[in-house]
Amino acid sequence: MPEEKNLSEETHTDAGKEKKEKDKNQDASLEVVEKVAEPAKEETQIDLLKERLVKSEEQTKELEDRLLRLAAEFDNYKKRMAKEFGYLIKNANENLILQLLDTLDNFQRALDSAPAKGGISNKTSDDYESFHKGVELIHNHMKEILTKEGLKEIEALGKPFDPNFHEAVTQAESDKHDEGIIIDEISKGYMLNDRLLRASKVVVSKGKPKDQEKETA
Repeated sequence: MPEEKNLSEETHTDAGKEKKEKDKNQDASLEVVEKVAEPAKEETQIDLLKERLVKSEEQTKELEDRLLRLAAEFDNYKKRMAKEFGYLIKNANENLILQLLDTLDNFQRALDSAPAKGGISNKTSDDYESFHKGVELIHNHMKEILTKEGLKEIEALGKPFDPNFHEAVTQAESDKHDEGIIIDEISKGYMLNDRLLRASKVVVSKGKPKDQEKETA
């Protein structure tokens, strides 16, 4: 019986050793497989990175092309707008000039009706009256056209001097107006669409003469 027990134990020991050896061989095989797999895995990651890099380069190239096209389109747009703006500036007064052509024609007709030499005095009073009336009609027609375009006369006579709208040419004594009141208008001033176009050139009162002030006192 002891011999059978020893034989059984030896058999069990041999089986354990075989199992251990087998497990050891399996572990070694796994290590080999893992070592072989690692380079393959690295190569796969490198390939993926290369693909991403190629896609990124393609996208970058596409964006660069789009940017160049947009820059070219914007440059053409700027040139076109500059050309159109230049045309508008050059022809901004086309409509106004077209309206004034009729007035110019009427002035020419009035001049043609006047005597070539010697002035109006060589004609009768009726001729002078007709001439004066014709010129007055032309003047009113021109004022009407300019008013429609936003032109407005600046009131000056009898008004207090305002440096924002009036330009004082000189001062003069006046027995009718107090100091600082406009007593004469050299040339009319105009506003264009609520903006000062030309200031009125005026004569401003210095007040009553000194002799008259003494007498009043």
